[in-house]
Amino acid sequence: MNINLIKVINNYKNYNYLYKNLKELVLYKSNFTILSSLLKIIITIFNFNISLEDKAISRTKNNKIKIIKKNLILKSRIFKDNSKYFKYILEVAY
Repeated sequence: MNINLIKVINNYKNYNYLYKNLKELVLYKSNFTILSSLLKIIITIFNFNISLEDKAISRTKNNKIKIIKKNLILKSRIFKDNSKYFKYILEVAY
């Protein structure tokens, strides 16, 4: 099995590396001798889809945290007298 294919399968969370290798795997699929061409493309596309889903989930989480933090900071006037509680809420939001 080609080492590039193993790297893509094992490191699918490395998005840039996978994106570069995805093109190589599709273009140079004849270089892999053990797996059939169809199976190689299916494995590559499957791993690429997983990485895209992981990236979308992480972006969504980051955006939610930013929105929560922004909303809490705007409402900080309410917590002026109780700054200890406001700090605790901000920590939970992170």
